[in-house]
Amino acid sequence: MAFLYPSFLWALAAISIPIVLHLIQLRRAKRVEFSNVKFIQVSKDLTASQRNLKELLILASRILFITFLVLAFAQPFLPASEAVRPIDSSQVTIALDNSLSMQNLHADDDLTLLTVAADQAKRVLDIFPSTTAISINTNSNYNRSATIGTADAANTLDQISHSTRPFVSQQVMSTNQVAAEHVFLFSDFQKSYFEPSMLSKVDSNRVYHLVPLKAVGTSNVFVDSVYLADEFVRPNTEGTLYVRLYNAGDKAIPGCPVKLIIDNMQIAALSIDLPAKQVTETAINFTIRGEGSKQAWVEVEDYPVEFDNLYYFVLQPSSRLSITEISGNESSPLQRLYRNEPLFQTQRFSPNNIDYARLNTSDIIVLQGVEEIPAALVSTLDAYVKSGGTLAVIPPSTERSTSYAALLQTLAIPANLNASGNTKTSLAIPDRDNPFFKTIFADYDPKMQMPASVRKLVWSRSSEDILKYRGGAPYLSRFDRGQGKVYLLAAPLQPDQNELVNHALFVPVMYRLAISSYKQEQQLAYRLQNMSITVPVKKQAGGENIYKLVKDSTVFIPEQQIRGGRLVFNVPPDLEEAGFYQLQLQGETVGSFAFNFDKQESLLEQYSPAELRSFVSKDQQHVHVYDYSDTFTVKDEFEKRFFGVTLWKYCLILCLIFLMAEIALIRFL
Repeated sequence: MAFLYPSFLWALAAISIPIVLHLIQLRRAKRVEFSNVKFIQVSKDLTASQRNLKELLILASRILFITFLVLAFAQPFLPASEAVRPIDSSQVTIALDNSLSMQNLHADDDLTLLTVAADQAKRVLDIFPSTTAISINTNSNYNRSATIGTADAANTLDQISHSTRPFVSQQVMSTNQVAAEHVFLFSDFQKSYFEPSMLSKVDSNRVYHLVPLKAVGTSNVFVDSVYLADEFVRPNTEGTLYVRLYNAGDKAIPGCPVKLIIDNMQIAALSIDLPAKQVTETAINFTIRGEGSKQAWVEVEDYPVEFDNLYYFVLQPSSRLSITEISGNESSPLQRLYRNEPLFQTQRFSPNNIDYARLNTSDIIVLQGVEEIPAALVSTLDAYVKSGGTLAVIPPSTERSTSYAALLQTLAIPANLNASGNTKTSLAIPDRDNPFFKTIFADYDPKMQMPASVRKLVWSRSSEDILKYRGGAPYLSRFDRGQGKVYLLAAPLQPDQNELVNHALFVPVMYRLAISSYKQEQQLAYRLQNMSITVPVKKQAGGENIYKLVKDSTVFIPEQQIRGGRLVFNVPPDLEEAGFYQLQLQGETVGSFAFNFDKQESLLEQYSPAELRSFVSKDQQHVHVYDYSDTFTVKDEFEKRFFGVTLWKYCLILCLIFLMAEIALIRFL
């Protein structure tokens, strides 16, 4: 123990005053009054014993009163326990994690972690003088806040709200700081965001105080993602939406309510049992009414973390599919088939009269019964498939076409024309679980009558065999090549060689073949964090071609470029609110987008103080981790380490206690 003002200790000589008074009082004669001689000796002994004890107690109280009064003025303290170089305490940074995960409740209070963190930070302000420059930093303004006094800092802490930006440990542990200061970091230290490796790279000019906040639990339910069973969305036609729900907690949740909303109308309501630490997938049927894109969301009921209870997405009706047929037959069965469906837009070219510029705009190209394929067409089809196009190859009746070998070799497909394939073989019954046949069979008959067909084109090692002959040989297969796909049909579309043309399966199979070429240009939903989005746009003649993202009265102008008829833009960093945003050009809406929070924020598992300490090496004496406790303990530990423990307050309290004891002894004894 040491004293701030040791010169005051000379005043301890004042202890002699009550001692002298006590001795003088002992020499004075005492008058004893009595009324009965019988009790003289008893009264004398009893009175003397009580008087001596009382006077000793009063003497002790006076001595202790003077002693602690002098010590209070001398201001004793216990020296700081931290043997580090001095840190400037005139500048302090309070970094408060106000991410959405701080909506979770505190383990010891029925308050959010953010509220508890703000209260603890305000109490830490009491450690420092009112002249200390305080910098209050949150996830959205780190290293950009001005320094303020302790009174203004307390008001700022009261006004902090949740931010959609995640906890950024790189900025908190920045090594680019020049000032030597104390940094207090209040956070739940999520395992999904906090990077323990940053603790080994912290700035040695600063002293870091990590104050973890213990949450009541890690239970949280959120929508991980949604996807469509069929990307080809048609109005007034039933579709299926698959919803992936994740229960991040350690306990199973029975009967979790789930709702599907489309254009502010509830379409479905489910109750789903969610096992702990697992993804549960469920299917919801829906139907789009009317034209245009539809704003939709899936809603779950979960408490106390509610920011991720809604998952927004946009249902965009598919545009018409462009089908290009290359065939020498003007009365091709495909032309009659596809023209009967308004969803398809068809065009046909003969092998000797092809508009190559229009081929690249097609969703699918069908090479149907062409006997000789021009060399220019071979190279064009190869580039088309590699860029993401879909090609369907239907062989001719002849077996001697050498151009097919060149095409198949260019596409790296192990297939060739079969000179002896003139014998018909029945097809095997299709697999009802194959996604290709989903929604095709209203009533699946495992004994259905299947057509027969010759085998003019043979191959092996495909990506998927969709239809097979009864012997197991492939009849219709898909080959994935680059970003595109190639479908091979084993027989030409002539009724005498291929009975599928007149079979009930012909229409749904060829429709599905065309629909499988559809690529959803726009995702159902996007994340708020920085990412690049690419969508097709129509070229605008003249004017200011600047696209804007608009939500209500809020307007964002993202970084953007137009490349080959596609708009490429980055999600603005200031776009923080989940929901629906309209893409506008010159005041006209050209698209709708749904943005959701990053799912890492929904994973509430956190590092404990012991785990945080394990990440700090022994030579890092400038990084301190506090246990789960209230702020007064944190404050006491900080003062012990850096300011020492001041004892003058305790001396003053004891001084008052002994003064009151003296008064009580004189008054009541």
